[in-house]
Amino acid sequence: MFAARLIPRRLCRPFQTTLRQTRALTLPQPTPRRPPPFHKPPHPSREELHAAKRRQALLTVGAVTSMITLYVLAIQSPKQSLDSSLPHPPIQPGAPIILTTEEEKRAGVELVPSGTTSVPDFPKHLEIEGKEHTLVGLGIRTVSFLSIQVYVVGLYASTSDLPTLSTHLLQHAAPSGATSTTVSERDSLRTLLLSPERNEEIFTALLKDAHISTALRIVPTRNTDFSHLRDGWVRSITARAKRGGVYEDPGWAAALDDFKRLFGGRGSVPKKKTLLLVRDGEGKLTCWYDPDGRGDGKLGSKTVRLGDIGDYRVGLALWLGYLAGEKVASVPARESVVEGLVELVGRPVGSVV
Repeated sequence: MFAARLIPRRLCRPFQTTLRQTRALTLPQPTPRRPPPFHKPPHPSREELHAAKRRQALLTVGAVTSMITLYVLAIQSPKQSLDSSLPHPPIQPGAPIILTTEEEKRAGVELVPSGTTSVPDFPKHLEIEGKEHTLVGLGIRTVSFLSIQVYVVGLYASTSDLPTLSTHLLQHAAPSGATSTTVSERDSLRTLLLSPERNEEIFTALLKDAHISTALRIVPTRNTDFSHLRDGWVRSITARAKRGGVYEDPGWAAALDDFKRLFGGRGSVPKKKTLLLVRDGEGKLTCWYDPDGRGDGKLGSKTVRLGDIGDYRVGLALWLGYLAGEKVASVPARESVVEGLVELVGRPVGSVV
């Protein structure tokens, strides 16, 4: 003990450090934990493999069958849109009528299916300012690749002008001057009226030279507004005016502006209400709005006259947008109108529709 005291402390430190390191090296180290052995699932039996293959085959067959079914339905069925159906086959003048309510039965109102549950049936005869017009054809206007329905449009012609209309059509169907047509002549007329290369000329001459009064009756399938309807018409009119011809006159721009102003700031057009565009024998266009949406062929007491357009080219371009060219506002409407015109020339000139 005395000798230890004689040794300086600084000389003892290396020995103490070495002793601690030696003890640390000699202490037992903790044994590292081994990971649990990997669990291998048992190899499936032959029956289980067959069952799995059967399930996979059934799922594949089900998926393929579903795809084929959807494809077949898309081809065979008319294009569906929202909550309503698409048009019936083209409507012809004199088609079987529908008398729905007791009041209509008493009044003798003749109705033609509109082709959709969103819009009531169309009256076969329409009275405008005391002048009777007869339905020639109708169809649904759709937009976008989803075929969303916008409105039903029907073309009416003045009943008193039907003989004149038939006479002008006979010039293309039977140039010999016959008063009616054969089946082959009617087929030829149908082909002409549906031909994008020929129908523009035929319908333009008919609307300009025949001096007949016609009307477009438009009933929306959903709530819309005047601006939306106007913009669609203006696009169609402008596209046709770009071809030049009669639309190159300096007064054309002013006439188109007048048409735009007719519908400016007028608000909404609820579904099932009626908008009438009437073109008289001289080409003057008159626009009406019936908020009552009457379906008996008469205008309601609240009908508003939106205004007139004296320039015949506005109504001409608007009508041709439904009747002529490769692209029209409503293909079903054009087909229905053509069928109505073909049916008209199949009767003796002057016969009552």
